[in-house]
Amino acid sequence: MLYTWSLPIVLLWLGAAGVLNLAVPQLETVIKQHARSFLPDDAASVQAIAKMGDHFGGAGTNNFVYLLLEGDEPLGTEAHRYYSLLLDDIGQDTTHVNSMMDLWSNPQFAPANESADGKVAYVLLNLAGNMGTARAMESTQAVRDIIAAHPAPPGVTAHLTGPSAVVNDELVAINDSILLLLIACGALVGAILFWVYRSPFTVAMPMLVAGAGLGVGRPIVAFLGSHHVIGVSIFASALMAVMVLGAGIDYGIFLLGRYQEARRAGEDPTTAYYTALRGTQHIIIASGLTIAGATACMTFTRLAMFSTAGLPCTIAVVVTLAAALTLGPATLALGSRFGLFEPRADNSLRRWRRIATYVVRWPGPVLVGAMAVLGLALLVLPTFQPSYNERAAQPSTSPANLGFAAADRHLPPNIMAPSVFLVEADHDMRNPADLIALAKLTNALLDIRGVSNVQGITRPLGAPLDQSTLTSQAGYIGGRLSQMSALLGQRVNDLIILNAEVGQLELTLRGVEQALGTGAIGMNQIGSSATELKESLTAMVAKLDSVRDAVGPAQQFLDSLPDCRANQYCRTAATGFTVFDDLHRFDDLVDGVVDGSRTVAQTLPELSNQLVGLKEFVAQVKAVVTPVRDALAILVPQVSEITEFTDELRTSFAAGDPNTSFFLPSQAFDSPLYKEALPFFFSADGTMTRMVITPEMEGFSRAAMDVSAEVIPTALQAIKGTSLAGSTVSLGGPGGTLLNIEAFAREDFLTSAVAAFAFVFCVILLLLRSLVAAIAVIGTVALSYLSALGLSAFVWQDLIGNPLHWSVAPVSFVFLVAVGADYNMLLVARFKEELGAGIKTGIIRAMVNTGGVVTTAGLVFGFTMLAMLVGYAHNIAQIGTTVGLGLLLDTVVVRSLVIPAIATLAGRWFWWPIVVHRPSQPHGAGTSHPSTPIQDVGANSSS
Repeated sequence: MLYTWSLPIVLLWLGAAGVLNLAVPQLETVIKQHARSFLPDDAASVQAIAKMGDHFGGAGTNNFVYLLLEGDEPLGTEAHRYYSLLLDDIGQDTTHVNSMMDLWSNPQFAPANESADGKVAYVLLNLAGNMGTARAMESTQAVRDIIAAHPAPPGVTAHLTGPSAVVNDELVAINDSILLLLIACGALVGAILFWVYRSPFTVAMPMLVAGAGLGVGRPIVAFLGSHHVIGVSIFASALMAVMVLGAGIDYGIFLLGRYQEARRAGEDPTTAYYTALRGTQHIIIASGLTIAGATACMTFTRLAMFSTAGLPCTIAVVVTLAAALTLGPATLALGSRFGLFEPRADNSLRRWRRIATYVVRWPGPVLVGAMAVLGLALLVLPTFQPSYNERAAQPSTSPANLGFAAADRHLPPNIMAPSVFLVEADHDMRNPADLIALAKLTNALLDIRGVSNVQGITRPLGAPLDQSTLTSQAGYIGGRLSQMSALLGQRVNDLIILNAEVGQLELTLRGVEQALGTGAIGMNQIGSSATELKESLTAMVAKLDSVRDAVGPAQQFLDSLPDCRANQYCRTAATGFTVFDDLHRFDDLVDGVVDGSRTVAQTLPELSNQLVGLKEFVAQVKAVVTPVRDALAILVPQVSEITEFTDELRTSFAAGDPNTSFFLPSQAFDSPLYKEALPFFFSADGTMTRMVITPEMEGFSRAAMDVSAEVIPTALQAIKGTSLAGSTVSLGGPGGTLLNIEAFAREDFLTSAVAAFAFVFCVILLLLRSLVAAIAVIGTVALSYLSALGLSAFVWQDLIGNPLHWSVAPVSFVFLVAVGADYNMLLVARFKEELGAGIKTGIIRAMVNTGGVVTTAGLVFGFTMLAMLVGYAHNIAQIGTTVGLGLLLDTVVVRSLVIPAIATLAGRWFWWPIVVHRPSQPHGAGTSHPSTPIQDVGANSSS
C-alpha cells in the first residue's frame, strides 16, 4: 500500500502540515496564553504565599518582583516624583498587580528600602499569576509596559527584577530561542547529512520525515493545549523541537541505511525497498515506543517543567513515528522509482570490519579500555552539584539580570531575592507578650548562619529599634532617675537651709520665753503700781473734793462777775476752779490701767505656756528634718550610681548585642511609627505576621537553600514555650520555592527514571526476547547517561564555571534512556538476525552493516542536541550538551565497543533464555543444509 500510494501519502502529509499550521495558532502563542505554573499549587511555598494573600489582601501569588530605581547621583525630588507617578499607575492596574509594599514613600521607613549611598530605591510588588504561568508573564510585561510609558528623569533608570521576574525572563529566553534553535538544528543536521550522503535528494528524505513530525505534531499539541486537554510550556516546546528533529531524521536514516545496504548487496530498487521496510520497521516502532513511553512517564511528575513536557513530546514523537512508518517509506518508494537514494562507495565498511574483528578477537581488553574511558567521565560525578541559580540559566543581559546587577552595585548581597516568612496564630498578636515571642523568633532567625538580616514588626527598618528593648527601657528609667536625683539634690539643700532656720527659730523662741518671763515680772510691778496709784489718786481726789466744796462760793462769785474773762486774774482764777471738775476724769483712766495691767499680767503666763508647745513642735520638726536630710544625702549618690549603671547597661547592650531583651509596652502601639508599620507586617486581624529574611549569599544558590532549610525548624524551636507555641509557620519566596523545587525534582527524577527504565526495558525485552540482552542494553544506556552527566559537569562546572541546572539531570536521563536505547536495540537486533553465521561472525556482520548507519544517526541526533547551545537559555544549552555528549559516547564507545565486547564475552548466555545452536556444517561441496540457529527455551523438549 505504501509503495502503491506513495505520492498521495506524501501529498497528504504535506497538506496536513500546511492546513494545520494555518488553522491552529502557533504553539508559542498558545504557550504564552496557557503556560502552567512553575510549581504545583499544593507546594508549601505556594500555599504560604496564598495564605499571605488571604490575610494581607491581593490574590496571594508567588509572583514577587521589585521595581528598582537606580540613579547616577543620589535620588532626589525628581526621582521621588517619578517613583510616585509610576506607583500610581501600577497600583491602578488591579488586573495585573495584587499589592505593593511601598516603604520608600514614607520618610520614617525609607532607609529600609534604599541604598546607603542613596542611589537606589525599590518597592516590592506582588503580581497576578503564579510564577511561570502565562498570567505571570503577562503581568510582568504589563508592569514593564507601564515603566516604558513613563520616561525616567535624566540619570535615573527603572528596572523590574526579582525572583519571579528571573523565572519569567528565563522562560521568555527559551521561547525566543525556539526559532533560532530550529534553524541551527536544521542547518547543522543538513550539513552532516550532506557530508555523509553527498546528495540533496538523499538528505531531503530524513529531513522530510522530521519536518512532517514537527509540521503536524506542533499544531496538534497547540490545539490540545489551547483547549486545556494537555498542559503546555515553553520548556516543552524546545524539548519537543529537538526531539522530533533528532528522532525523525534517525528513523529516515535507519530506513535509508537498510535500503542502501540492500542495494549494495545487489537487490533491485523495489526489492531493496521491501527489504528496508522488513529490516527497520520493527526497530522504528520499538524506538518510537521507547521515546514516546519514556516522555509520557514525565506526566507523572509534579513540576510543570517536566509534566508539561511529557505529553507534548509524546504526541509529537507518535506523529513522527507515524511519519516514519508512512511518509518515510512513501518518499523512499518515490525516490527509488527515479533512481534516487542510491548508495555511493562506502569506505567505512572496511574500517568497521576491522573494528569488529578487533572487538571479537580481544573482547576483554576492549571492554576494559572502553570502560576506562567511561570511567574517566564517571570520576567527575562525585563533584557534581546541581545549580538552582535561575539567574545563571539566562543571559546576563535579560531585564531581570540587569536589575539584579543594578542592585548588586549599591545594595548588600541578595536584597532582591529574600524569603518571606509567615507566622499564623489563633489570636491577635498585637500585644507586648506576643511581640516578645516574635522578637525571640526574629533573633533566632538572625542567629542562623548565613542570614544577614530579618525585617519584621520588631525590626521594621531592618535594625533593632532603640526604644524596643528592656535595656532601652532601663535607660529610660535611668534618665528619669537622673532627673529625680537632680531634684532630690535641690531638696536636700532646701532641707539643710530649713534645718538651720529651725535651729534659729528655736533660739528665738528661747529668747521670747525669757523676755516673756521678764515682761510678766514687769507687768506684775506695773499692776501693783497702778493699784497704788489708783489708791493715792482716790485719796487725793477726795481731798480736792473737800477743797472744791469749800471754795464753791468763791467760784460762784467769779462766775458772776461780767468782765471776768476780760480780766486776766479773774480768768486765771476761774480756770483754776475748773481743775476740780477734771479730777474725776482720771478715775476711768486709772481703772483702765489697773484692769489692763491685771489682764496682761494674767495673759503672759498663758503665752509662756504656749511657747512650751511651740518649742516642742520645733524640736519635733528638727528631729524629723535631720534624719530626712541625712537619708537624702545618702540616697542622692545612690540614685546617681543607679543612673550611671542603667545608662551603661543601655549603651553597652546597644553596642554589643542590640537584639536582646526585646520589650515594647502597649502604649507603643499608639505611636505614629508603629501605627504606620503595622499594616506592612501584620494582617488586618493581627493573626498573621510576615518577615523578610535576607541570606548573605546569592539567593539562588545551594548555600542559600541550606540556610532556608533551617528557617522553619529554628522558628518552631524558638516559639516553643512562648505565647506563640502551636502557631503555624511557613516559608515563601525564593528560599521556600527552591527547596520545593529540589524536593519535587528529586521525587520527579525518581518517578520518571523508574517508569522510563521499566517501560524501555519492557520494549527491549519484547523486541529481543532475551533477558540478558535487554539488561545489557538498558545497563549500557544507564552507563552512557552517567558518563555523559559527568563529562557535561566537567565542561560546564569545572571549565566554564556555570554548574549544571537542576533540570539537566532528569531531562537528559529521559532523552538518553529513550534515544540511546534505539542504537543499541538496532545493533543487538542485528546481532540476533546474523546469529545464523555464528556468534562472533554475526557480531562482525552486524557491526559492518549497521556501523555507518548508527554512527550517522548518532552523530545527527548528537549534534542536533548540541545545536541547543545557540539558545539564549543556558539550561537548554546544558541539556543539549549532556544529551549530545551522551549520544556521542553511546555511538562511539558503547555501541561500537562495549555492547559487542559484552556480547562476545557472554556468548550464548547473552541470549538467555533463548537457546543459540551452533551453525550447521556443510555435508558436501558447495552444499549446506539450512539450520535454525535460535530457538526459544521450552519450545521443544528436545532442544
